[in-house]
Amino acid sequence: MVCPKETDLLSKKSINMTRQYSFILVIMMAVVNLATAQGVPDAVRWSVFAPGGTARTLGVGGAFGAMGGDFSVININPAGIAEYKRGEFTISPSVTSTNSDAYFFNNPTSASSYKASKFGLDNAAFVIARPKNGTWKSSNFTIGFSKIADLNNNFRLNAKSTGSITQRFIQEANGKILDDLDDFEAWPAFDAGAIYDTDKDLEYEADIFPDEAVEKSQIVNQKGAINEFSIGWAGNYENKLNVGVSMGIPLVSFEEFKQYEEDDPLDEIPFFNNLQFNEFLNTTGYGVNFKVGFIYNLQKYLRIGGALHSPTWYTLNDDYFTDLSYSYYDNGIQDLNHRLQDGSFKYKLNTPWKAVGSIGSIYSLGKVKGFVNADVEWVDYSSNKFDFAKYSTDPGELGYTFDVNNEISQVLGSALNLRLGTELALGKLRLRVGTEGQNHLMLIRKVESLPILLVLALEKIISFWILVFKKDPLKILIYPII
Repeated sequence: MVCPKETDLLSKKSINMTRQYSFILVIMMAVVNLATAQGVPDAVRWSVFAPGGTARTLGVGGAFGAMGGDFSVININPAGIAEYKRGEFTISPSVTSTNSDAYFFNNPTSASSYKASKFGLDNAAFVIARPKNGTWKSSNFTIGFSKIADLNNNFRLNAKSTGSITQRFIQEANGKILDDLDDFEAWPAFDAGAIYDTDKDLEYEADIFPDEAVEKSQIVNQKGAINEFSIGWAGNYENKLNVGVSMGIPLVSFEEFKQYEEDDPLDEIPFFNNLQFNEFLNTTGYGVNFKVGFIYNLQKYLRIGGALHSPTWYTLNDDYFTDLSYSYYDNGIQDLNHRLQDGSFKYKLNTPWKAVGSIGSIYSLGKVKGFVNADVEWVDYSSNKFDFAKYSTDPGELGYTFDVNNEISQVLGSALNLRLGTELALGKLRLRVGTEGQNHLMLIRKVESLPILLVLALEKIISFWILVFKKDPLKILIYPII
């Protein structure tokens, strides 16, 4: 079983400062785990991306699929690179402030908050523009990187409720002899005394009964990002059709530490004193993907676009350990501990195909010019596929691969994500507004994620500084497995 696993053509240089303010509300009903099976949270983590990068794209909520002239379109529709008339270098530093509030679903009084700010770099890129006089009006190349996922988050939960994580350990252990207990939950729980088999009938027990209330707390610290290096080409044919193609190489870096604790400070539960379960995970890796797209000018002011994103074929490596401590009363306090020897595991993940359809209009109203664009994005998250047996000689990995992929197909679903944005230009002044509605992910077990993005960007093109204020509320509702 695996661990939970340019050159003379450069005529414009712009530095875009993006300041993002993100407000995240996490609502949970249980603190045991953030998913019902190992592999599901990883599939979500490595396949959910938010178009961004430059301040311009952020300013319109990532709605840029039928537009162009901005490096970030390489992550949406690479055909937009054909709109460049001259070369460009762009760099987008950012300051992200995060405020996370977490509490039990039925106990708002247990709320706790976490605030943090972090400086980062959202993108850096070169665009080489080559205007032409023939039927192909442009043939442009670009290379650069974008941060396509920010994985930083921290929160704490603390409340008293019925049920215990030992019920999960029992569920994992029942019907199995000791040699068949998994290395990450059931065996550590047995070895530390949190569960036991008094009658030797492979029906395990624990000191805490399901209807007994116990103090619970969990601290979750996550940090990391997915940064994607991209290279792409796009051309314009007869000022009617843009076509483009790109290759992306995402680099993964993620670290997570979870500390879960149950306690009985008032000695209300016979024998039980304290349980602490710690998990550490460090994931690194790389992948490759491809994108192809087109933009077609139906009329002078109306255009449509479409793009197809291949799966990202990831190679990932997990370094991990778990540590379980259990304390109980038996002729005094008895303290037992089990720490899994530090491990490492290499595996494969293929993320889903993605299709993007766009429609946009470039308009001019007297002195006011601008555009409006809408994107519709379809992706089936249930088609994530792990391969834990690729680099393993353990025949059991084949069965575990099947189980995890089957769980993903049941828990995750397809999503239709909508983005709408507009830009108004009056002289050197720019006003951008965008909204994003994402309908995903987990359709089974009543898990919902409904983020709405509202972005207001005010750009004054003097010394090329751009400020973006981004409010990104996120609600996650997760029901317990115990």
